[in-house]
Amino acid sequence: MPIISSHILDSVNGCHAAGIRVVCSRLQPSGDREKVIEMQADESGRITITVDTTQDAQGTRYELVFFTREYFSQRPDNDHTKSASPVNESVVHLDLSSVSERCHVPMMISPHSYSLWWSGGNH
Repeated sequence: MPIISSHILDSVNGCHAAGIRVVCSRLQPSGDREKVIEMQADESGRITITVDTTQDAQGTRYELVFFTREYFSQRPDNDHTKSASPVNESVVHLDLSSVSERCHVPMMISPHSYSLWWSGGNH
């Protein structure tokens, strides 16, 4: 079964985003979401989720929601979350149809933006 992993970095404070809440859901062909897991990143800002893509041919689309505003509002230096229009959530959609082992999605977050890249395939 494939693994979805991420390393979330706090680009404002220059550290791992330890404790950020993440929800992983399977996207159904109907558009509905089936929650797979809700978790918090470990002390190194990492998450690892094993998913079952063998259910059917349509069971390969997933969504990761990173609760960035919640994370920054809980920081001791949270003054930057009081400014206009901070990002509430960072959402990533993944299609694992060609991934057999691991899909790694590193992410850098700030209150107003996020940047990500991915490493898929059999790494």
